[in-house]
Amino acid sequence: MSIKGTLVPALTFFDKDGNIDENFTSWHMNWVLDNGVNGLFVTGTYGSGYLMDADQRVRVYEIAKEITNTHPGTYAVAHVGANDTATSVYLTEHARDLGYDAVSAVNPYTFKYRDDELVGYYADLVKAANGMPVFAYNNPSLTSKVIDFELVRKFADVGVSAMKDSSLNRDLALAIKDLRETEGVDFEYISGSTKDWPYFRSIGVKAMIAGACNYVPDLVSSMYRLSLGTDEESFLKLCDSVNYLSSFTKVGNSLISSHLALKSRGYDVPYMKRPLICPYDDYKEKIEEDAQAIEEAAELAARLDPEYRFIK
Repeated sequence: MSIKGTLVPALTFFDKDGNIDENFTSWHMNWVLDNGVNGLFVTGTYGSGYLMDADQRVRVYEIAKEITNTHPGTYAVAHVGANDTATSVYLTEHARDLGYDAVSAVNPYTFKYRDDELVGYYADLVKAANGMPVFAYNNPSLTSKVIDFELVRKFADVGVSAMKDSSLNRDLALAIKDLRETEGVDFEYISGSTKDWPYFRSIGVKAMIAGACNYVPDLVSSMYRLSLGTDEESFLKLCDSVNYLSSFTKVGNSLISSHLALKSRGYDVPYMKRPLICPYDDYKEKIEEDAQAIEEAAELAARLDPEYRFIK
């Protein structure tokens, strides 16, 4: 399966007791899709999947699939990574039964696993998926394990069909392109950010899963749309603006940054799941600065992209 466009590694929102805030989580998923994002990637790092039990994650799967069903042509991808195979298989089976387009999993990381152990892990997910595509997820900053090209080849041999790469490894992306084009191996590279999108687009990468979609879905979808057209100057200007904005809003971890940026757009954002905390009152000045920066970026998008729109 080949996915195209922009996907959001969707945030999950909670009440003060750690229960899923289904109303706000649903609103947010609808909001990003209404603003041009092409799909939902749920319960990964941004989605607080590692802080939820398996049944909470399944509940997020249910919510997300209901929402993509009301947005024809959008994708639903479930992150099923866990530190034990049984939980990942359980999550994969639920996503499969819900009709998900694909599942993705970061590799287990509690121990220093050998390559053959990781190949076995993904082979078990492919078996549980029973025809639903399975994506590997390269996140070395989390796992301390770098997925190199030789390991990619082994994943492809057991039926893994793509890899989301948060490390944005250009050489790996190019090697995967060559593997597909010269050897006919059906395996795709998916960028894990808006950063370096001009390069990845130039080598035929079709999709990104970008955290900025959580708070500026309108800008990321506009940038992607321009990347498909002929106005290279406008595309590069907006790409620089979006990447600057991602850096400007960064404070603490990515979830805090996203919550603050959403707050800056005027939304009454609820809680993170403990132990994560976002002390909004401590960031009042930062929220105001983010609001100004996002407004300026949106004004630029409106000048560069005739199809730009923002749904409040």
